Amino acid sequence: MHWLEEMLARAGMALGLVKKEKTYLDHWFEIDERIRFVLTGGANMGIRYVVFALLVWIFSSIHYQWLLAATWLLSTVWAYFSYKYLVFQTSGNHWKEYFKSVMVWCLSYLINAGMLALLTGLGKMNVYLAQALSIVVITIVNYLLFKHFAFRGSPAPLSFWEKMLQFFDVLKK
Repeated sequence: MHWLEEMLARAGMALGLVKKEKTYLDHWFEIDERIRFVLTGGANMGIRYVVFALLVWIFSSIHYQWLLAATWLLSTVWAYFSYKYLVFQTSGNHWKEYFKSVMVWCLSYLINAGMLALLTGLGKMNVYLAQALSIVVITIVNYLLFKHFAFRGSPAPLSFWEKMLQFFDVLKK
């Protein structure tokens, strides 16, 4: 009899008669986009920081700037998909959005490298602390660039009648 209840429940959901239970993902998307970005970005940056620290520890003879570049290269694909699907919920345009994301990350890398050079050189700060401070600045810059550049949603296409009304300026105030 269990199979019959399950089949009726599925039919009810398909017809819109029964609400399905919320999943963790449903709850996730109820969270404000900025908070989702900070949580996802924090996880991404946390992973990047751990990878960076491990690379500096393992390859201490290599300059930290080279290790920073390796860290950023390794993490771009994971970060792209996590932002695309867990934060901004865009569909399609994979290559275009990925290319724009890489452009954002290149700018972020330059900011990160410059901050590290300033904080460790002029500020005589420890490289680990300098990178931790850089992450705060980069998170803010990245949200703005991803939101308004890389994952900017394209406007919904106009219907035939909306195009006609726009053409004749009927809706113009």
